[in-house]
Amino acid sequence: MRNRLVLCTLAGLAIGPAALSAQGFAIAGRVGTLGLGAEAAVGLSPKLALRGGLGLMPLEPTATIDDIEFTVGLPETWFNIGADLFLGSGFRIGGGMLFKPDDPTLTGELSGTASIEIGDEVYTSAEVAQLNGVLDSKDQAPYVIMGFGRHAAPGVGLFLDLGVAFLGEPDVQLSATGNVVGSAEFQAELAKQEQRTEDDLGSYLKLWPILNSA
Repeated sequence: MRNRLVLCTLAGLAIGPAALSAQGFAIAGRVGTLGLGAEAAVGLSPKLALRGGLGLMPLEPTATIDDIEFTVGLPETWFNIGADLFLGSGFRIGGGMLFKPDDPTLTGELSGTASIEIGDEVYTSAEVAQLNGVLDSKDQAPYVIMGFGRHAAPGVGLFLDLGVAFLGEPDVQLSATGNVVGSAEFQAELAKQEQRTEDDLGSYLKLWPILNSA
């Protein structure tokens, strides 16, 4: 239902030029922390514009550290709806709502002589083969940005967005595969690690950076 609402809003932006052509309408590609996608913008006045966008995240970054292969899974789809207020010829501030149907994940696969600390214990690759983490956060969040460029202006141009979305209190969920994961002792250490991660990184995990250009 939420995705349908977003798509209908974007469709409305596309139809809007018939009534708002005097202020400008534009569709542009974008790339950044909200994925690879497109935005539509309608100028309501020289100072105010509505915008909506869709981004797809095609990448799963990987890195190997001490025989542990880490894979980051980013939300696959982003939707945004908001408005921009122009304070100068190209400088603007804005805000709106950001929507994501899934959550970031992190997978660590152990091999060789790899070991990993979970809770207060250290486990080898023979004991824990893989550790999986999910950052469970709200699927919709308010955002604020400042930017440069008038995306509803006629012609060809560039724009840049810098901002942040407020995801709220995170819930770190960990799971694992391996020979010891079924024991009560291991599950207790896993719970300790979940809480420790939330305590150490919680203030950072509440936020999602926004950096887009087109």
